[in-house]
Amino acid sequence: MIFVSACTRTSDQLDSTEVAPTYSNPYVQVHLLDDGRYTELYTDAPTVGLALAQADIFTYLGDDVYPSLDSLLYPDLEIKIDRSRLVNVRLDGKVINARTHRHLVIDVLADVGVSLSGADFTLPDMNRSIPDNGIIDVVRVDEQVITEYGPIRFGSLLRGLSHLEIDTTSLDQTGVNGLQARRVRVTYENGIEVARNVENEWVYSSPRPRIIGYGTQINIRSIDTPVGVVQYWRKVPMYATSYSPARSGTRVTAPWYGLTRTGKVLKKGMVAVDPDVVPLGTPLYIPGYGLAIAEDSGSGVIGSMIDLGYEDSNYEPWSRQVIVYFRTPVPADDEITWVMP
Repeated sequence: MIFVSACTRTSDQLDSTEVAPTYSNPYVQVHLLDDGRYTELYTDAPTVGLALAQADIFTYLGDDVYPSLDSLLYPDLEIKIDRSRLVNVRLDGKVINARTHRHLVIDVLADVGVSLSGADFTLPDMNRSIPDNGIIDVVRVDEQVITEYGPIRFGSLLRGLSHLEIDTTSLDQTGVNGLQARRVRVTYENGIEVARNVENEWVYSSPRPRIIGYGTQINIRSIDTPVGVVQYWRKVPMYATSYSPARSGTRVTAPWYGLTRTGKVLKKGMVAVDPDVVPLGTPLYIPGYGLAIAEDSGSGVIGSMIDLGYEDSNYEPWSRQVIVYFRTPVPADDEITWVMP
């Protein structure tokens, strides 16, 4: 506040060279719009800042004051204060506390000196308004490209070898796994992995298959049996069971009851096999059972199994491992299952 002292001389007492002083009111009226609230101030302060201080109106650095605090006052000046609010910018494991009068996230970041690079983003989006809670999260995005390797399992191949006898095998080549490579882009947000995308895949090294040689050489041999000498070209272990018409699981009223797959009436000497292993019509010899021909099949006869046929009157139960002899003549090559299950 400025005080001016009163003068005691009159105008008659002034020298002709002296000019009588004039006196003016040192107070001026200014208009204040403080965050939407209107007030009139009377002040003798020379600047906006001093006028606000005289009126006990305080501002933060983040408040927007127009005109600026160091601007000179003049009558009817309009002063506008856009009040700031507290915001917390969270980034890189720390929190920046600041006050701002800005409304958009992007402007707040600019005021506090935070910049984004690459795929960095904010929550909320930087073009959105500051949230009610005043919290802005800056998410740092980092990407790394890595190469991963995984095995390619080797397979197995069969190769017929004429110098090996049938039902014998040899390992011609050991198998070696290959390597499958892939380029992966890993995305991290604030150091935490959030995505993993495969950009490219290729075979780094090819697998080498295991090659098993199987014998295709057939030799005719003989065996003495209760029914005489039997010539055979193959013998294999098989699991034997037995059945008869009443024990076949077929209802008596079925048209095929008591008949084999080849349409014959079931009797001893007819056996059921898996046709993918032993073709129908193959002559066989089974010790303890006798001569037989593969005439039948069944859903329960799979792989190296054989079901020995009987009539109901002469049925004998079987459930054991046996050696099955494949009797001559030798079938054509395309009818032989070279590798038994």
